[in-house]
Amino acid sequence: SKTFSGVVWADPVLASEGAPVVNLVVFQPRARTHWHSHEIGQLLFISHGSGVAQVKDGECVRLLPGDVVWFPPGEVHWHGADSDTFMSHTAVSLGITDWADPVSDTDYEASCAAAAASPHS
Repeated sequence: SKTFSGVVWADPVLASEGAPVVNLVVFQPRARTHWHSHEIGQLLFISHGSGVAQVKDGECVRLLPGDVVWFPPGEVHWHGADSDTFMSHTAVSLGITDWADPVSDTDYEASCAAAAASPHS
């Protein structure tokens, strides 16, 4: 698709004109968003499984249930499931989402390896 690689299910929780967009999103193993940014920012609440999030040219972090992640306005990033588990999160997207290129398999695997080597904080 123009927004995800792999199999992803999304159910809208809130999608009213002028309100934040809130979706419950479930990623199959290896599924992930494309690179993207949000006009006003994005907040993720991780509920199940484990995953990875990375900012463009920057930090890559492991995502676990109970984690809350904030991406500031305009910060280019991606997020998705680990290679061997599903991941679900509730995403609160603020403002217009600007979608970019897919995350390559090579970059995805390098990000997963980097996240696995870093202590979870």
